[in-house]
Amino acid sequence: MKVYEAIARGLSDLGCTELFGVLGDGCVYVIDSFRRDCNGRYVPAVHEGSAVLMAQGWARVAGKVGVAAVTHGPGLTNTITALVEGAKAGTSMVLLVGDTPVTDREHAQNVDQRALVAATGAGFEPLRSPETVAEDLARAFYRAHVEHRPIVFNMPVEFQWKEVDYQKPYLRLPETRSAIASSTDMDDAIGIIASSRLPVVIAGRGVDSPEAEAAVLRFAQRIEAPVATSVRGKGLFNDDPFHLGLSGTVSNDVATDVIGRADCLIVFGASLNKYTSAERGLTRNKRIVQINPLASELGRCTPVTVGLVGDPGLTADAMVKWLDEAEIPGSGARNDDLLQELNTYHQNAQKKLVRSTPAGTVDLYELAFAVDQALPKDRVFVTGSGRFMFAFWSVISVPNPRSYVDGNGFSSIGIGEATAMGAAVAAADRPTLLVTGDGGFMLSGLSELATAVAEQLDLVVVVANDGSYGAEHIALTMHNMDPEISLLPSRDFARIAEAFGCKGLTVTSSAELQAAMAAVAARDRKRPLVIDVKIDPASVYGGTAIARP
Repeated sequence: MKVYEAIARGLSDLGCTELFGVLGDGCVYVIDSFRRDCNGRYVPAVHEGSAVLMAQGWARVAGKVGVAAVTHGPGLTNTITALVEGAKAGTSMVLLVGDTPVTDREHAQNVDQRALVAATGAGFEPLRSPETVAEDLARAFYRAHVEHRPIVFNMPVEFQWKEVDYQKPYLRLPETRSAIASSTDMDDAIGIIASSRLPVVIAGRGVDSPEAEAAVLRFAQRIEAPVATSVRGKGLFNDDPFHLGLSGTVSNDVATDVIGRADCLIVFGASLNKYTSAERGLTRNKRIVQINPLASELGRCTPVTVGLVGDPGLTADAMVKWLDEAEIPGSGARNDDLLQELNTYHQNAQKKLVRSTPAGTVDLYELAFAVDQALPKDRVFVTGSGRFMFAFWSVISVPNPRSYVDGNGFSSIGIGEATAMGAAVAAADRPTLLVTGDGGFMLSGLSELATAVAEQLDLVVVVANDGSYGAEHIALTMHNMDPEISLLPSRDFARIAEAFGCKGLTVTSSAELQAAMAAVAARDRKRPLVIDVKIDPASVYGGTAIARP
């Protein structure tokens, strides 16, 4: 077969079922063969960067390596921001990229593709020859899996029409689950935990299975510690009565108080970055035990007292065994007073957080609580980047960490829209909620509505439309400057969405919000729904969460 056919067949044999992309002469033959010869699903994006983001959203929800394909030159340069997002978010994906003929130095689309990729933080894996297709493609997938970042598979066009004997790519991923049975670090960790009087367990997306979650919760119960999660660990410990919620810049009042007073943090599968640590305000002067399968993650963002390299679940069970053998009593931190405090907070949260806003607008927290109630609990939740996200992070629940995806690794607006579409493909029969801002939606969301309609995605898009670039509005007002330059023209996103084939609604009041939520419940699940919600830019107080110490 031809090399392009061998690449397509190799994708299929490596387990790729969905391929996102934009056609170009450097990738069109691979895409066509994947769809026609291998019965793969091809999802055509409008923009190459969107194709990469769709693959990343799919990968985060599916828990597998996502795959996209674009052409050489501008096809690759259009993916740069998306590749940076994937590298910073630690998303495993392979991007197939055509490359111009090495003999044609004057080709209009010739560019140093290796150098471009290197600048993004992604990896580069070349197709070395027609005879090494299987080995090179398998290596790209292997690297994406173990390096947790995008890997660009570079395909010179002069190779693609060569004849080869097909070889099935061989991919065996290493078993990485391990626990520390005995070590000085484990001794030190047990000593720290045993002497703690107010420990808190924090878990992140590294707690990536129900078994690991159950083990970490058993550990927390054994030492009688309340639990919290990073934003990307959202969905863990949902049913635990001593779940504090998110740790960090968006912590609720109870979580901020309890984590702030804690004398010990035991952190499973979370990086303790500046958001989870609230700019280290929640980790300062504390003894910290961090558990992660990757040694490189230990203390990377926040200095820790003890770092344990191991699987979170297995290590949690090992620590329980050690504590039992030493007959170490629990801390007593899971007590009736804390339970009452948490119950009171949850009962009064909506009343406390929702505020009145000027006529013609809706409060952001009122919107978040309404959306949380309108959709089934088994859903996928995606956010773009913007000040609106702080309210939704705090309010919207998900069943597990794979059901939450943020487009915030690079803090770039316009990332969440395409990411949500890939997530919706992976979500299958579950609805996908995207919350985005009007600036990001204009930047990249509108054009990709065509993709969402064509793919008949069960996608609910909530545009928190404050008519501004929110972070800049905050920056100007904080310095007592006129925020006029940050304001955006009024746009009717509902009508624009209808023109693309979506169902569109506009919300300017509490009554219209309730009507929109009824429409969410009764929606056509094969037709995307876009809800344009008018927000007063001066009433958005998410900026205070950014500055919280």
